[in-house]
Amino acid sequence: MKDFWDKMIYGVISVEYGKNTPCNNIWSKGCQGKRYTDVLHLDSGTIGIAHWASGGLCKIYKSMDTQKYFGKSESEMCKNYAHKSSGASDNSWWINGFQRWVRDAPKSLQDKLFIQSRQPAVDAAIKNGWKTDREIAIAVGISNSYGNSGFISKAKKYGWNAEDLLNRYINKFGAGFSNHKNKRKKQIDKWFPKSNQKSLV
Repeated sequence: MKDFWDKMIYGVISVEYGKNTPCNNIWSKGCQGKRYTDVLHLDSGTIGIAHWASGGLCKIYKSMDTQKYFGKSESEMCKNYAHKSSGASDNSWWINGFQRWVRDAPKSLQDKLFIQSRQPAVDAAIKNGWKTDREIAIAVGISNSYGNSGFISKAKKYGWNAEDLLNRYINKFGAGFSNHKNKRKKQIDKWFPKSNQKSLV
C-alpha cells in the first residue's frame, strides 16, 4: 500500500508534483498540478500537496500549532477560517502562517493527512469488491473531488462499477465534460493502467 500511495500522491493527485513547474505566487499563475509548498488564494485559501481548502482546512489546523503559526486557537481557526466564504486567504497573517507551515512540515505529515482523509472511500470500495490498485486509485481520485460521501453515493448509484464510474466522472456525472477531471483520468491511466492492474487486497 505504501507504493500505491506514493504513486497516487505523486502521479495522480499532484500530477507528478506539478510537473516541476514553480508556483511561487498565491494566484496559481503559471502553475500546474500541486506541490507540498502550495499556499494559494483559491476557495478562501488552498494549501499543500492535496490542495486542502474550505472544510478540509480544519483537519490541517488540528495537525499543527495554530497559535505558533497564526496566533489563534485551533477552535477559532476551524470555526472562522475553514469554509469557502471565510476569506481566510485575504489575510496576510494566514498566508504567511501557512507559508511557514508548508516549509516546516515534513512531507510525510501531508502524506499521512491525505491518506487519512481518503481512507473511508478506500474502505468502502474494498468492502464492495474493489481489489486492484487501479480500482482503488479511481476511488481515491473521485473522492478527492467529491468527498468520501459523494464518492460512495455515486458508486452506489452506478452499481460499484469502477470503470463506468471513472468515465462518468470526467463528464461530472451528467453535468458536462470537465477537462480538469479528464486530466485526472489520464493520470490514473498512466500510473495505474487498465492492462497492468495489481491486486492490493
